[in-house]
Amino acid sequence: MNDFIHNHWPGICATTALIALLVLIIRYHVHAFIALFVVSLGLGLAAGLAPAAVIDAIHKGIGNILRDVVLLLALGAILGRLLDTSGAAELIARRIINAFGNQNASLAILFAAFLIGIPILFNVGFLVLIPIIWRLQRETNQSLLRFLLPLCFSLGVTHSLVPPHPGIVGAVNAIAGTNSDRVMVETIIFGIALSMPLALIGWFGPGRWWANRQFVASPTNLSVGPEQAEPAVAKSFTLALVIILAPLVLSVAGFGATLLADLKRLPERMTYVLFDSGDLPAYLRWLNHSPLGWLQFFGKPTVALFVPTAIAFYAYGLRRGWSQAKLAKLTSDALIDVGGMLFLFGAAGGFKEVIQATGVGKYIADLMQGLPLSPVAVAFGVAAMMRIALGSATAAILTASALLAGLASNLPGMETLLVLAAACGVTIGTQPADSGFWMVKEYGNLSTSDVLIRFNGCRLPMALTGLAILLVVEWWFV
Repeated sequence: MNDFIHNHWPGICATTALIALLVLIIRYHVHAFIALFVVSLGLGLAAGLAPAAVIDAIHKGIGNILRDVVLLLALGAILGRLLDTSGAAELIARRIINAFGNQNASLAILFAAFLIGIPILFNVGFLVLIPIIWRLQRETNQSLLRFLLPLCFSLGVTHSLVPPHPGIVGAVNAIAGTNSDRVMVETIIFGIALSMPLALIGWFGPGRWWANRQFVASPTNLSVGPEQAEPAVAKSFTLALVIILAPLVLSVAGFGATLLADLKRLPERMTYVLFDSGDLPAYLRWLNHSPLGWLQFFGKPTVALFVPTAIAFYAYGLRRGWSQAKLAKLTSDALIDVGGMLFLFGAAGGFKEVIQATGVGKYIADLMQGLPLSPVAVAFGVAAMMRIALGSATAAILTASALLAGLASNLPGMETLLVLAAACGVTIGTQPADSGFWMVKEYGNLSTSDVLIRFNGCRLPMALTGLAILLVVEWWFV
């Protein structure tokens, strides 16, 4: 018995820590930040770290993850707030619906929500678009589900699978480590490529089947949507589309240039520097870089997100006559949106570092590799269990990523697959601990059982389809 405890003590500590985490969050409603911090302290001490070393590990983990995600979260929040207050997000939705026509409004909502969901948080995108959904239901007298479900499916998958959304950004930095820049760009590209088929499968499969069998009217006890303090100023559909798609385009350009350079397929002139640095005055030397260097610069996720944010800041702020004080207030409000998430990220980073410092991470990695399952299936399963237990998609993927970091370090080259597998795992469903659960229920005029059984019944095939696609990619390329 003593030998068993000695040999499996890291596993016993990890299991106890997870149970304690779930009990604190679910039973006692402790905030995830406090719960993760307390569990990190207990895990570190129980696993044998010196008391001071436990604190040092938590500090290191917090610093590492916040260093990489703060700018992305801040820029994403500011861009989302600008697209919301300017009416740009609504402009895109209305233009796409008009192009598709009312007879194809469900598909139009799916595509519009997909585009809007790339830079905008689920809750914000949902509240921006729900008045349009209600109006469509009343105009067509069809079930609200025909418009609500495509909206939720698109916003849900982009929220889980596509940076700069908080959970997936944290997962990349936890799982990829020093390769986070490369994996972040790959996750943007392949996360978008994976999201669309999942949303389509959710709607054209169980979603439409449900919508055809249950009539739901728009709720009459809610207002027609959040009142805009400012009139919508976004008039150019092209500009709004450019702003939304710019992070993807810039990331692909930088990633593609680097890939071609590594494969020796990039034209030589792309690597030329025009002048010798010594021939230029000091104040012009910042210009003297190769086209490849500039493409790599603009392809960095932070810069790729900063460029459209700066354009939106000017087009939807300065050009509409806003004062600097008003823009500063918008920026502050946007940062408040993600302020609480930063603490959650920090706690998750500290938890991950304690797992690694105590050797629990190596034990978990060895155990997972010994399972008769592929690493992709393991990552999916761990994330799915965390989502079912914790409710919040962000908390679930951050906790799962901390557990998967050791496994990823033993599988170089598979980081992106593991990140996307974890992201698919958290799309498996929702439960009452998730704020999105109540938004879908109340604004969708649904019962609790509708959301728990029927809505989750639509989400499950989407998540499993994502897993199946990733398993095929793993089998084919790895």
